[in-house]
Amino acid sequence: MELQFKKAGHDYYEPLRFTPFSCETMRENIVPDSCADIARIVDTTGLVCLTNRELTADGRFCASGSVEVSVLYIPEKEEGPRSLHFQIPFQCYGEGQGGAECEFLDIRGELRGIDTRVLNPRKVLTRANLLLCPIGCRHVSLSVCTAMEEGEGVQLLQERRQTRVAAGVREKEFTFTEELPLSPGRGGAEEILSTRIDIRGTDSKLIGSKLVVKGLISASVLYREGGGRLSLLQQELPFSQIIEGGGFDEDCESEAAYRLLSVDCRIGGESSPEDAYVLTLELMMRTRVTVWRGEDVGFIADLYSTAAPVVCQTAQLELSEDCQRGTRRQNVRELLETGVAVRSVVDTEIGCGGAQLSGGELKVPVWARCLYLDENDVLGAVHREFTVSLPTDLPQEGEEPECQAEAACHGDVIANIMPEGVELRFPLECALTTSFRRRYLCISGAETAEEEGERAAAPSLILRKLGTEESLWSIAKQYRATREGILAVNELSDESQITPDRLLLIPKAR
Repeated sequence: MELQFKKAGHDYYEPLRFTPFSCETMRENIVPDSCADIARIVDTTGLVCLTNRELTADGRFCASGSVEVSVLYIPEKEEGPRSLHFQIPFQCYGEGQGGAECEFLDIRGELRGIDTRVLNPRKVLTRANLLLCPIGCRHVSLSVCTAMEEGEGVQLLQERRQTRVAAGVREKEFTFTEELPLSPGRGGAEEILSTRIDIRGTDSKLIGSKLVVKGLISASVLYREGGGRLSLLQQELPFSQIIEGGGFDEDCESEAAYRLLSVDCRIGGESSPEDAYVLTLELMMRTRVTVWRGEDVGFIADLYSTAAPVVCQTAQLELSEDCQRGTRRQNVRELLETGVAVRSVVDTEIGCGGAQLSGGELKVPVWARCLYLDENDVLGAVHREFTVSLPTDLPQEGEEPECQAEAACHGDVIANIMPEGVELRFPLECALTTSFRRRYLCISGAETAEEEGERAAAPSLILRKLGTEESLWSIAKQYRATREGILAVNELSDESQITPDRLLLIPKAR
C-alpha cells in the first residue's frame, strides 16, 4: 500500500559557477592622417566592454564585445604625447558543465594584458588578453515530503535546515552622462589621452515592488593641455537606478553587479561643444541584481513502520548552508622598478582579478601601472603583475566551502618615488561570500510490503548496548520499536542520557 505524505514546494534559482576561459584578440591599426608619425610607444591601456553573452545550442558560452584601446605615444617632430583611440572587437567561446541548464547568464570580463608594437611609423599592432568569467543560475523546483497524511505505526525522522536561495534575478541597461568641469586656473584640454572607469555598488534594497540600486563611478581622465603639459582629472560620480522588482518579500536581500557596455569621453559640453574646460563622459552600463531569501526547509530523512515492512523511495536534496558574507581588507605596498631615475609620477592604476580561495587564504591577482617622467622629462611607463594573499578565518582543513570573491582597490593610491623606481601603497578590499553545499537523502515516497518470515516468533524483549555508530533511531528502526517506548522502559527522559556502557531494554512494539 502506498503511503500518503504532506508535501512542501520550494521554487528558487541555484547559482552556477563555471571555469573562466581566456581569449586573445589583436588588431592592426593605421594612424589617422590627422595624427603625426609614431616615434615611440609609451603605454597602452584598455577597457573591456562586453555587450553580448549567450548560450549556444551545444551548451557553450559565447561572449562578444570590444576592448576600448588608448595607445599613448611620442610623435615625430612634434612636442608632447599623443594618443590613438580605437576598438578591438572580440568573440570568444568557452565550455561549461551544466551550461544547458543555465539561466540569467552573466560574464565578467578582465583585461589581463595589453601591448602595442610599431610596425612602421603609420601602423601599429595591438594585442589584448582577456579572462572571461561566466556566472549563471538554474531554476530549481522541489517537492519535499514533510509529514504523513496517514499510516499505521509509521515512525518519522524529520529534519530542518536553514538555507539561502536566489529568489530571482533582474537586469537593466541604462545610460549615464555627466559633464566634468576642468580647473579654470590651468590650460584647457587639447586632447584626451586615456580614460579609466571603475564602477562599484554602494547600496541595493527592496522598496515595495521596486529594486533601488546606488553606486559610484570612479573616472580618471588623462589629457594634454595646450603646450604639451599632462593633466589628470579624477572624480567620483554617484548614480542610482530603479528596477521593477515585483514578487519579492520585503525581508529579502539584494546585491547588484555592474558591467560596462560602452564608454565615450569627449572635450566640450552639450551646450558648449567647443569649451576646452569641460569634458563630457557618457557610459552605457548594465546592472544585474540578485535577490536572496532565507528558507527553512523541513524534510523526512528516514521512516519505518512498527506494523509492517516499508520500501522507501529517496531523492537527493542539495542546500547551501552556513552562508557568511564579509569583507577582507589589507594595505598593500609594492615596488615598481623603472630602471631610470623618476622625477614625477603622472598617473597610477591598480587592477584586480577574481580572487581564489586556497589554504584558508584569498589569492588576489593584482596588476599595477605607473606613468612617470624621468629626470630628463622623458615620459615612461612601468607595469607589474603580482599576487596578494588575504587571510580569512575559514578553516584550512575539513569541509571546503563554496566561495565567491570580488576584489578591488577603491581607495587612494599613494606613489612614493624611490631610488629603484616607484613604490605604490594602496588599500585592497575583497567582498567574500561563503557557503557550504550539502547533500541530504530525503524520502520522496514509500509503500508497505509483505511480512517476510514469522515476526510473531521474535522475542518480545531484547537487551543490548548502543554501538559507536548507532543512534536511538537506528536501534528502534532495526527492531521496529519506537524511540519513545525504549526511553520509557529504560526510565530515560531523552537520548543524551544513554551512556556507551549502558544496557538497553528494547521492547517489541504492539
